[in-house]
Amino acid sequence: IWNPRFTGWSDGVFLSAVADWTHYDNSRDFKAWYRSIAEENRWEVGSRSLNPANDIAVSLMYARICLDDPKPYYVVDKIERWDLETILNLFGGWAPLIPTIERLDYQMKYYPKTNNLLFEVPRNQERWCWCDALYMAAPTYALYENITGNEEYREFMNREFWETTNVLYDSEEKLFYRDTRFFNKKEANGAKVFWGRGNGWVIGAIARLLDYLPGDYHAGPQYIGLFQEMMARIADLQDENGYWHTSLLDYETFTSPETSASGFFTFGLWWGINRKLLDRETYLPVAIRAWAAMVNAVHEDGKLGYVQPIGDAPQNITAEKNEVYGTAAFALAGLEVARYARENQ
Repeated sequence: IWNPRFTGWSDGVFLSAVADWTHYDNSRDFKAWYRSIAEENRWEVGSRSLNPANDIAVSLMYARICLDDPKPYYVVDKIERWDLETILNLFGGWAPLIPTIERLDYQMKYYPKTNNLLFEVPRNQERWCWCDALYMAAPTYALYENITGNEEYREFMNREFWETTNVLYDSEEKLFYRDTRFFNKKEANGAKVFWGRGNGWVIGAIARLLDYLPGDYHAGPQYIGLFQEMMARIADLQDENGYWHTSLLDYETFTSPETSASGFFTFGLWWGINRKLLDRETYLPVAIRAWAAMVNAVHEDGKLGYVQPIGDAPQNITAEKNEVYGTAAFALAGLEVARYARENQ
């Protein structure tokens, strides 16, 4: 999986989570750290890959930098020479976001005109034909519409989100398949195969993009309905220790907890409670157990354990495993716990 340092999807997920946390609390001055990364990257997105949704995950961090430190626009009456300073003044706060905007425009212009989302067809993978893509791309398109005013971004995002959902969402189980390869697969206990982190990606995607959509957006109630339906199902799948596993319907085979899925579900629980989209009496006990479980998975040296490595299907893991996207989910969950604590003192 093409995943370059800092501009790849896993670092992009982590950096955007850190940026969200820092927007809430910059007491540790992480902003200077990730801004230096952005400048070292020259604000570039991931190198063009077969899975282009992954290439723009880092762009949420870029957007947060610019939104937190907006630059004014200048009206130039006469241009005597095109120098960098003049160009930056003309673009104002958008200038560092030009690589992302160019990539968003490119992806929309050259989006494959396929009539299905079969993952087995390589060309289809340039569309959002796997559930992870909803997290990597949809919130970015939603936020950049707010920045640029380009309504095509939001409508493209909305169309493709529901195209993917219509194919991969199992309305009976109220869970997402990772991609079409899993439609006919079964676990050892005969259950369908629903990957924990894959469903975590979807929950995280809905929460993040809803934060970026206007309150009166025409599809807003549809996203809220899907979120509430999934969270009701996910809450029922929490194990006795507060975790979820890599396979959501076979905890006997996949016995180990998994903290990237658990982290995004924990984020979704607290996010939904904070925004009054989940009933507090029903979901707060589930959320408290989930947060306690996440804290218990942290080693003495601060490393979060039980994070499944990069993959696309359930597997058993050990307490020593860690990846940055698991830490990102933990950070997003912690941010919502902090908001809840502040607002309910």
